[in-house]
Amino acid sequence: MKDARHARRLFLVVALTAATLAACSAPKAAPRTVALGPGRDVFDGDIGDPFVLPVTAAAGHVEYFVFGTNDDPAHVPTATSPDLVHWHRIADAMPDLPSWAAPDPTNSLVWAPVVVHRATGGYLMYVTIPERASGRECVGAMSSAAPEGPYTDALGGPLLCQRELGGSIDPTVVADAHGTRHLLWKNDGNCCGLPAAIWEQDLAPDGLRMVGTAHNLLGADQPWEGGVIEEPAMVPATRGGWWLFYSGNLWDRAEYGTGLAYCPRIEGPCRETRSGPVLATAAGQASPGGLETFIDAKGNRWAVFATWNRPPRNGRFYCCRSLDLAPVRAA
Repeated sequence: MKDARHARRLFLVVALTAATLAACSAPKAAPRTVALGPGRDVFDGDIGDPFVLPVTAAAGHVEYFVFGTNDDPAHVPTATSPDLVHWHRIADAMPDLPSWAAPDPTNSLVWAPVVVHRATGGYLMYVTIPERASGRECVGAMSSAAPEGPYTDALGGPLLCQRELGGSIDPTVVADAHGTRHLLWKNDGNCCGLPAAIWEQDLAPDGLRMVGTAHNLLGADQPWEGGVIEEPAMVPATRGGWWLFYSGNLWDRAEYGTGLAYCPRIEGPCRETRSGPVLATAAGQASPGGLETFIDAKGNRWAVFATWNRPPRNGRFYCCRSLDLAPVRAA
């Protein structure tokens, strides 16, 4: 795949008024603004729901890996960059499904991977995989000695699956001030006429068990969301609490966008900061969603998300997705 040479500039600013924040009942004064600076397409690689992992080599150089939702024939399409500007595709990070997975002959049922470094060495990938036994999508835990993979099953079954709520999808990980990692995800009620919501629960220190109680953070209760809420990503607010980015509406339509909520605690509850998306379809920016964040080699936080870069047909997008980056100016 070639690098995207069209460098469009976006200015994405979310202004949160003091009155809105007061309704969140935060234990501390919450920040007044969170902003994404000028954004740009950096890779026309058709990687949806992107997650960027910075990895420091022995010589001190940082290499960036991006993992995404399936792109046939890859279960987990993967690319690397030395500078966040020049990207190239490499081998599928998860070429083989685990033994408990349902068949996926069209490579269309593996979604939204996130990768973390293990304290004991190596890497863990949390990723959405179809379960044969239930027919639901579930969150699997996969391990690899190298950041690029190949990732293989670490548990012999799903890490998490709310089968009675439609399954569990779109995992992400956030660490609190004490270093405890928390898993966030969506229950996939949209599969079967059930309510969908974003959830949180602690991970065990080894990252291979859920511990404590699951908390419902936020449901799909805004008209623009169309009953769909997914793809959570959480970052700390500078004056206390947490920002929760999420995607809403149908992923292949122009109505798809990114919303923002404020959470006084990681375990919620969270509240939307406005009645519409903070990133929405606009000229040169179709269906911005699947947003995640990461910190680069210089300590700067970036948002990474996907947009469609081909015209829709009959109201739906089919191809292809660009990788977009925007600096997080304030959080």
